[in-house]
Amino acid sequence: METTKRAREEVRWEDMLFLLLISGAALLTRFYLFPIESNDYQQFLQNWFATLKENGGLAAIGMNIGDYMPPYFYILALLTYLPFNDLYLIKLVSCAADFVLAYYVMRAVSLRYPGRPQGFMAYAVVLFLPSVVLNSAAWAQCDAMYTAALLACLYYLLVNRPNRAVLAFSIAFVLKLQAIFFAPFLLLLVLKRKIKLRSLVLIPAVYILSIIPAAIMGRSLWDLLTVYVSQSKLYTSLCMSIPNLYAFLGNVASEPLGDAGVIFAGGAVLMLLYALYRKEYTITPDILVTIGLLFAILMPFILPHMHERYYFLADIVSVVFAFYFPKKLYAAVIMCVSSACATANYLFGLVYYPQQLLAVAILINLVLLMKHLWELLSQNPIQRRVEAAV
Repeated sequence: METTKRAREEVRWEDMLFLLLISGAALLTRFYLFPIESNDYQQFLQNWFATLKENGGLAAIGMNIGDYMPPYFYILALLTYLPFNDLYLIKLVSCAADFVLAYYVMRAVSLRYPGRPQGFMAYAVVLFLPSVVLNSAAWAQCDAMYTAALLACLYYLLVNRPNRAVLAFSIAFVLKLQAIFFAPFLLLLVLKRKIKLRSLVLIPAVYILSIIPAAIMGRSLWDLLTVYVSQSKLYTSLCMSIPNLYAFLGNVASEPLGDAGVIFAGGAVLMLLYALYRKEYTITPDILVTIGLLFAILMPFILPHMHERYYFLADIVSVVFAFYFPKKLYAAVIMCVSSACATANYLFGLVYYPQQLLAVAILINLVLLMKHLWELLSQNPIQRRVEAAV
């Protein structure tokens, strides 16, 4: 507590000025991209917004408009009351999430460097990552929303606030299904008794609370409870422009291969969880950040039906990881370059890289990350027993 207080006292006016200027520059950068209309906006978001507006805004949240969870439609419904361009409004909300995301990255990095400028630099890096800028300001996607909640989850784990961490994960889960990339991470911490099992009741509780307004307004309760089940059946392609394990099969649509791939991913995660559970070690902030990044990369790498933007979480956690381990900067470089290439490929049709080569680079990244994690876990194998005995 004293360290945190002392670190806050050491924040200088230059630091605040830097944050203000870098935030302004980041917002201005995004503003110039606002006129871009992505395919996702033209095919989905524009129609969703128009439907909500034509049917009374919040009065229309009970309609089955799209394949997202209701909280996103609540946000869109509120935006319909504002007399501004719908494209700009949608992007502005996503951009606001960029700043929340950068804030939690700053908080996480500042824990490692109290009173020093690394946290502010991490904030700036996140705001100017190509995948972050393009996702919200050009693509009109909302990946920063669920990712901001997951970074809050990571931050609260680092400061030993497990209930807040689970609550943050629950919020991420009702925003996007991709929050499950962190699910094995939380499960491991439950097994290691860093998170109490009863805390997990927050996940279904937040889910139920998030769908109640839509249910009251007339939407089928069954549809609301099975949004993610329906969503998971929408796409049949094994790989959608993402450099992962299935990039080597090309643009193949195969239901048997897809089902087998999901089981394979489950088996791989189970083996990793078993190994991490059985090994004796003290859970430190370094280990938390490393395991968080490992699952953020591993899940979209081994799961089928992944989209090109599903390394978004890995990009952000890799920035935190790079600040915690400056000698491992390559991990962040590989992830962020790979994501930027996949994003540019989708948005602008720039096929200027071999997708399989990037997949190999990410695989090597995973192997090196596992090696690094195992070295961390082996540094103090008996400390946990000593602490338990005390």
